[in-house]
Amino acid sequence: MRVRARARKTDLMAEPTDTKYENRPLRWRWFGSPRTVAVLAASILVVGAIIYGVFIACSVSLGEEFNKMSAEGMNDFTAAQKIESESSIGEIRNTVLTIRTLAESPDIDPEGEVFTDFLDSWNERSSFGVTYVSIATLEEGVDDSNRKESDREILRRLKAGESVVSDVRKSNRLDGYFYSIAEPVVKDNMVVGVLRSIVDAHTLIDTTQIKSSVTLLGSVLMKGDGTIIVDSEKSELYDGSNLYDVLRSQGYADAIVNKMQENVENDSDVATLAIGKRNGKTTFFTSVRLNENDWTIVNFTEENTIAEHSQVILHDTVVAGTVLVVISTIACIVVALVIGRFRRRALREADRYAVLAEFSDTVLFEYSYSDDVLELTPNARSVFSLDSLRREHYLERGIPLIDFHEEDVSLVGEILENPAPSGEARHAIVRARTLTGEYRWFSIKCRYLYEGQEPYAAVGKMVDITQQRALEEQLVRQSQIDGLTKALNKVTVEEKIAASLAAHDRGLLFMIDVDDFKQINDSNGHLVGDQVLAAIARALFDVFRCDDPVGRVGGDEFVAFARGADEADVVDAKRRALRDRTEFITKDLGVSVSLSIGVARYPHDGKTYQELFDAADRAMYREKQERDGA
Repeated sequence: MRVRARARKTDLMAEPTDTKYENRPLRWRWFGSPRTVAVLAASILVVGAIIYGVFIACSVSLGEEFNKMSAEGMNDFTAAQKIESESSIGEIRNTVLTIRTLAESPDIDPEGEVFTDFLDSWNERSSFGVTYVSIATLEEGVDDSNRKESDREILRRLKAGESVVSDVRKSNRLDGYFYSIAEPVVKDNMVVGVLRSIVDAHTLIDTTQIKSSVTLLGSVLMKGDGTIIVDSEKSELYDGSNLYDVLRSQGYADAIVNKMQENVENDSDVATLAIGKRNGKTTFFTSVRLNENDWTIVNFTEENTIAEHSQVILHDTVVAGTVLVVISTIACIVVALVIGRFRRRALREADRYAVLAEFSDTVLFEYSYSDDVLELTPNARSVFSLDSLRREHYLERGIPLIDFHEEDVSLVGEILENPAPSGEARHAIVRARTLTGEYRWFSIKCRYLYEGQEPYAAVGKMVDITQQRALEEQLVRQSQIDGLTKALNKVTVEEKIAASLAAHDRGLLFMIDVDDFKQINDSNGHLVGDQVLAAIARALFDVFRCDDPVGRVGGDEFVAFARGADEADVVDAKRRALRDRTEFITKDLGVSVSLSIGVARYPHDGKTYQELFDAADRAMYREKQERDGA
């Protein structure tokens, strides 16, 4: 304190040597010359503008990424909605086709009491009804002068033997809007009536999907030209209106409406377009065509709360950044270091949020390469049984957070151990045990963040795709199976046997033909004939191993392939077993059933499926000739 006082006193008593700074106001003494202050102020403005511009750019980039993510979610949602609608139509159509086969049997009168009772019993048990109407009754209704030309066209198509899915119409009797799926019933090469199922039109746009990934504002069913199809009382207000005209009347610009129309008319299956903002959230227009009647499903949706939360986070980051800029400019000595460090941190966070923006509100994870730490988002606890949301030394110790199936653990490790280049993603389909204790299928998508040439983080998502896989497998099975016998169809059994030939060095191809099957049909009816075919197929399933391909390749012809066997004892055993089961079928159905069986040995009789098929076919007909001669 004394030194400080003495120095001050000396200064006051000394004679000034330069009056240049004497007359300057005190504030200039603190900050230097006015030019310095101006440069400092300009620097603050420039730095502030740069920082502000960086955050604005990040905000725009984040918004674009969220729009892409939201559009993908809308596309997936609407595509699944289409699959659901067309699967429902297909199920009803297949059922009506099956009943049509019964109605066309020679011993069945479609207007008789037996068939009527069958339909009544079916309608009591089924979720949808099927009715029979004679062609004469339909003609009387269409001859009414008040009927539309479309009714006459439907009648013409039915009389020509075509299947028909009608337009949506209002039914006063049923108090709603419905469409029908109709199949003609043919007797003696003449259409005598029609089987039809009347379906609630609202099921075309209704869906059982969980809408957690999108916020659905409304769905519209329309023609390809934009004409709105009324499917319920709620849409009666727009009966006969054009969707594009309605949107223009609600204030949408012509350019936006024209883009909507282009989306509907393009060649892609499903398309999404951002059309504006609603309560601060981006709204989307998504369309997908159905494969019936030029129908199109249109969904109006909006982005979910992830985008809203991200904007809040970004806003808070901007505020914090502004405060840091102000503090750093006051502390001029460290301004360059603070701004440089802050900008690097901001860019890094922006990259992180941009990657997160690609993912929906499923289970997210982040892995740090420098710390070897894996972290999950809190919602993972609602899906998996976890003791923690964070695991340190994850790859080093190999102790997983999630209980993956033992066959899939290596796939998960590979995703983290072998990062893809910047901008690319890695994908994997794995099984993981959930809270219920069962293993479910999950899709993993992971992107990588780089600093220079080295990755510093991996960010990804896990999505439960069990139902999606089940639906895809069900559709594949349905496309591979013969509907009557449940055996493989012709194309599929050829593929399965060809694959078995490539994987084994020997085998036996059996050709099985039902003797006098036409006589069974003519004498007992097609229904009994169908029962015989189904019983033969079950017999083949019993005689051959579960992984031996068994298929129906013709009306009454079957093939089966015994892999890894070519001994005569195997052939004799299979023949005896099939004859024993044929005798049981004869007793059970009361119809005399016998089989002709031809066998070809691989590779002795042929090296390809066709060569073996031809050889077995020749052997089968030799057996027929020898038996007939005897």
